[in-house]
Amino acid sequence: MSDLRKKAMTRLVLCAVALVASIIFSVLLLTGNLDGQTGSGDATPATGDTTSAAAGVDDPTADSFPAEATGDTAAPPAEEQPAAEPEPTPEPTPVPTFDGLSVQPAVIYNEGEQPSYTVTPDNNLNMRAGPGTDYDKVSKVPASTVVTALGANEDGSWVVVNYDGKYGWLKAEFLS
Repeated sequence: MSDLRKKAMTRLVLCAVALVASIIFSVLLLTGNLDGQTGSGDATPATGDTTSAAAGVDDPTADSFPAEATGDTAAPPAEEQPAAEPEPTPEPTPVPTFDGLSVQPAVIYNEGEQPSYTVTPDNNLNMRAGPGTDYDKVSKVPASTVVTALGANEDGSWVVVNYDGKYGWLKAEFLS
């Protein structure tokens, strides 16, 4: 084998080793195994030293430490500290259902954020039970009537309105 080929082969092997080492380092870094600890879940440092910098602290990642572990003698013991009141769990807001519709809207507008539309002046619109012309007619909305959208389908091409006490779907392209 020529000298030039040996040098090229050596460089190729070194590049391959560097690539493999980079991949291993990246995997260890991404999985969190590159934290200076040995083994999985073993709390002893990699040096074999069993003493900890925060002696007396059970969890060195905790936000609060006992007074003797931090050297702070002014902090009162835990039994003298006032207990924090737990936050009340908020009640889930019920999702409104629109009676009489075959399909419920994918998007529901919050009160105060509901857009108003006007039916085009040259058309009476059929209100439908679902977002499509293949659904049953629920009612008719006269031309130039102002309606408030309560919800819409995924792409916004149909909106749900309440007209004359009935819920129904209107095609958005006929609203302005």
